[in-house]
Amino acid sequence: MSNKSDQFEIEIILSYLNSNSKKMFNEIILAKKNNMWATIIVFSLTILDNIFHQNDTNDLVEGLELNMIKYSKDISWLRKKRNEILHYENSENNESVGFFNDEDLKIASFKAYNILCKNLIKLHKSRNI
Repeated sequence: MSNKSDQFEIEIILSYLNSNSKKMFNEIILAKKNNMWATIIVFSLTILDNIFHQNDTNDLVEGLELNMIKYSKDISWLRKKRNEILHYENSENNESVGFFNDEDLKIASFKAYNILCKNLIKLHKSRNI
């Protein structure tokens, strides 16, 4: 039954995305299956950033709500985590991060995926499926 619910979730998320973001989301699904945790984190924020920079975001939610989503604690966490991976940043102590612990990345990737899904739903809440 879990496989059916996972497939249903995937179909809903894909219905919210444009063709480019759909390709990235499909990469996230492959990354989940292949334990590619950093890919999930990076692409989760990339998909959200693509939506934030679309010209038609006002069709999704009002400007104030869009800003609340864009600058939320979750999105800030995701952006920081993505930057740590891509730019070797660790803003808490200004030291370089050499290697990432696989278990920490795995946990962070689950959080990133949940942030992606939760915010896609928020952005498309007025849309009928």
